Amino acid sequence: MSAFESWAQQLADWAIPQHILDQAPRSPYAHDPATFAVDETLDRTVVSAEVARAVLPRVGGTVLDVGCGGGRAAMSLVPPAERVIGVDHDAGMLAAFTEAAAAAGARSMTIQGRWPDVAAETPVADLVTCHHVAYNVADIEPFIGALTDHARLAVVLVIPTKHPMSAWNNAWRRFWELDRPDGPTSDDFAAVLAEMDIEAERWDMPRPPLARHTEDPTALVASTLRRLCLGENRAAEVADYLELHEPDWATVHSVFRWPGDAHN
Repeated sequence: MSAFESWAQQLADWAIPQHILDQAPRSPYAHDPATFAVDETLDRTVVSAEVARAVLPRVGGTVLDVGCGGGRAAMSLVPPAERVIGVDHDAGMLAAFTEAAAAAGARSMTIQGRWPDVAAETPVADLVTCHHVAYNVADIEPFIGALTDHARLAVVLVIPTKHPMSAWNNAWRRFWELDRPDGPTSDDFAAVLAEMDIEAERWDMPRPPLARHTEDPTALVASTLRRLCLGENRAAEVADYLELHEPDWATVHSVFRWPGDAHN
């Protein structure tokens, strides 16, 4: 089995059984834009920001942020970046991205849609960033190819060392008696890059901070209910569970940087 096939198969194993999805009051795949908001928790000294700034021009640089959320990856690079381009399928995320860029003093534009479906209408940039998106992409080869084709200088991609949904594996077992998979991992992603003949540098770093909103216990209960396809009537039960069992977050994230291939 190729690295591409292994990646896709491991992601397919995460499919939620249909009988659980059918009764879910909300999509378990949605995200709260506040989770990715740019606020005082943004740390410009994390490894991913340092290795990205190392390749940006000292002035006038452009950043394309794929799966941009509220813009935490891109705004950690302003300055030296002066123009930021956000791609996301969620209109609420793009609105937050635009607001964050204005607050940071950067020019911005946004493209709504899924990557690489919107790649043809997306400008190239000096640097392409892509944080916490790859585990959502089964057809990974064209996704990576389009990132590379849109970067003049480099691509910087960040993922946890293990699949982020594994943080809820114990909770799935508790509330649904359902065992969830473990893979893929950032090592599997490295194998994909190698199979594409991409020579990427790699660093590991501590899990970067999230927005202040995520520290609110009420927000964590709401997020857990959504992820587990549970209704509001289970909120008290979930809150009691979370008091004793925090989600098993990946404490280490992997940072990959490889050369871009844009020719304009």
